[in-house]
Amino acid sequence: VQGNKNVYRIAVLDRERSDTGTVRVITSGPLDESPSFAPNASMVLYAAREGNRGVLYAASADGLVKQKLTFGDGDVREPAWGPFRPR
Repeated sequence: VQGNKNVYRIAVLDRERSDTGTVRVITSGPLDESPSFAPNASMVLYAAREGNRGVLYAASADGLVKQKLTFGDGDVREPAWGPFRPR
């Protein structure tokens, strides 16, 4: 999570440039938190604030695809992927 004043977004360290500390912000905030990477590292689940509610989003690890995952009433706090099970 990358923070700047009161804005928090999910960022990913560029592995090819890890020695420079280059990060790529993959969400658009303003209050994105609690990222959880998929076992294959291709997707990230994260919680975001919309009004007074915590909502669930998924984004591709490169940040090109983002999708709000809607549910009934409720408040998302700390999403997590289930355990990885090899086939």
